[in-house]
Amino acid sequence: MPHLPLWLLLCYGAALASSDGLASQEIETNPPTVARCLTSLDAWIIAQPKAVRTRPGVSFQLSNCKGIVMQGMGQDGADLGAQASAFIASASGVHLPIQKSHTSGRTLTLELLATPQEFAEATGLGVELFEQIGDQGYALVIDAKHVLLAARALPGMRHAITTLGQIAADRTVLPGITICDWPSLKYRGAQQDISRGQVPVPATLKRLASVLAQAKMNELELYIEHEYKYQAFPDISPPEGLAPAEAKDLSMYAARNGVEVHPLLQTLGHSYQILNKPQYQHLRVGPCEKAPWIMTFDVRKPEAVRMVTTMIDELCETFPGELFNVDITEIDIDGFLTNGVTVSQATDLVFDYVLQLNAAVKRHGRRLMIAQGPLDSQGHLAGMGPKLDALPKDIIIGSYYCAGGPYKPAWEKDYPRLREKRLDFFAQAWIYSHVWLTPWVKPAAEFSDLEVSRGLGYGAIGSITTDWGDAGHFHFVGEEWLPFLYHGACAWTGAQFDRDYFRKAVSRVVYGLRNEAAIRAIEAASDVNAKPIRIRNPEGKESEIVTSFIWEFVQDPFTHPDLARIANPGAVGQMLLDTATPALGTLTAEALQAKRNRDNLEQWIFGVRCYVALGRKLVALGHYRDPTVSRPELADELAAVANEYESLQAEFKRLWLAEDRDNDGFQELVRRFGYTIGPCREKANALRHH
Repeated sequence: MPHLPLWLLLCYGAALASSDGLASQEIETNPPTVARCLTSLDAWIIAQPKAVRTRPGVSFQLSNCKGIVMQGMGQDGADLGAQASAFIASASGVHLPIQKSHTSGRTLTLELLATPQEFAEATGLGVELFEQIGDQGYALVIDAKHVLLAARALPGMRHAITTLGQIAADRTVLPGITICDWPSLKYRGAQQDISRGQVPVPATLKRLASVLAQAKMNELELYIEHEYKYQAFPDISPPEGLAPAEAKDLSMYAARNGVEVHPLLQTLGHSYQILNKPQYQHLRVGPCEKAPWIMTFDVRKPEAVRMVTTMIDELCETFPGELFNVDITEIDIDGFLTNGVTVSQATDLVFDYVLQLNAAVKRHGRRLMIAQGPLDSQGHLAGMGPKLDALPKDIIIGSYYCAGGPYKPAWEKDYPRLREKRLDFFAQAWIYSHVWLTPWVKPAAEFSDLEVSRGLGYGAIGSITTDWGDAGHFHFVGEEWLPFLYHGACAWTGAQFDRDYFRKAVSRVVYGLRNEAAIRAIEAASDVNAKPIRIRNPEGKESEIVTSFIWEFVQDPFTHPDLARIANPGAVGQMLLDTATPALGTLTAEALQAKRNRDNLEQWIFGVRCYVALGRKLVALGHYRDPTVSRPELADELAAVANEYESLQAEFKRLWLAEDRDNDGFQELVRRFGYTIGPCREKANALRHH
């Protein structure tokens, strides 16, 4: 969203001239300037506000505040006073009572305003801003005698409380400031995969919802294949699946923090975990032997459609809210073709199916969103491009792969069409966490910037960044916080904010750290994924690739092709060590200084330890290939690698079971540490007895 001119943003008059005689200061809207203003006040906010006005020499002493006054909040807003009190107490240690009536002295006022004139009189801001801030925006005024949080609706008030709590973090003297802020995108969220690897315990998901709320995000999307205990289909979920009561409790908790929890349900392809069961195999297109994970519901069969709509009915009851996302991409098109269905006919089938899903969702007062890659990619990706003219306008397009990724970028063609057809759409990103040791933080941020900025240029209404778990998660939910928070800041500001300020704000708000060293260490360590390495094929020809290093980390260093192909493993290992070792030292030191969420930094310390361990493993492999290296010394080196992997295995178990449930995927990941431990110990023993 373009920044408004100053004359439109603020019409300051006598109302803004404080009683202490200070002259009115110009409001700042340029993102780098806003960041500098906030930094000068030691005020750290996620996401960076759009407009601020500093008040030099003015401050408000929280410890002298008489309490919280509620004006125009109504019955629905009664809980926000208690929430504000709890938030301030947690941030600053000051407990503010709720005042039942107006009181003299210094107060914190929460006020919902119904008209532009009321807004201007209360805040000293221009009447034009009343329309600009909408239901989710707010104004915050801190002067020497009072603090005012003003908004048009409860979501905006909740965001104002979040901002005030962040300004008050670890302090009781608040700087004089006026803030006016609103989101660029209506919907801002993150997707957590709970079906392919991690099955987070409810407490982990609640904590994630609270973290998203810190960045003023309002959507938490759960990727669901089979890890949900349907009452109608009790044989679908394994024991660790999410129970309806747990899911409902999560939804209610998140809603109190302004976050809607909704599913992304696999309703077509990606249904192997259901359709491979003997009792449901008659509902699939085919066995899909070459790529079983894309096993697909045969939507030509009414029973298959009824099964999916019944699942939707249950999920709508469990996750009350506005949005319901479904994935209709990556289907078994070969199975359809084998059964005599052409690509064009498959497109017709999927479109008719979407209409039935839309009807099912609308019965619950929900709005359907369908995942899409490039719109004209018919067949495997089930692109609905040929059906856009007939697609109901209440269906949202969740647009993936349109600004990059493994499938052909199509945003240049798709976004203008969606705007022309007046179809609402989300511009979706991801955090580069699937098939990685850790999320790849910097490219995730760049992808968020790209999707949000391009989407906004064509009228996108939302953006959800995703945590795919295609090969099962190795990383932890907590390691997703940083790229999720970045995406929230990006979606709120329209990708118009200062990244250095963001790093410092996360450090202060999330961890209570005085500088951004931990964030930069996380970025640096995960950036090893950008480093090219040279490989050699069986014929001896060398080439250059980049890798996510997860298979090199877990597999047998002496026999697995992914390690055997590395032309100079010692050099690659040293490259990893040169990057990850200093990052590990910084993170370890910063974790000791963290005032909160230290356990989250421990998860990142584990991730960086894995990069270090892989570096040592590859250096040892290089020495193993070098006949000039002392064999006794090599034996000690390999034994040390085995010991380090054994230590990591134990730490992995501890960290996983602290946030996730035990399941088959977890047990497989635990076993994979043994693919290095056993062979390294065997080689070490053999070398010692040679």
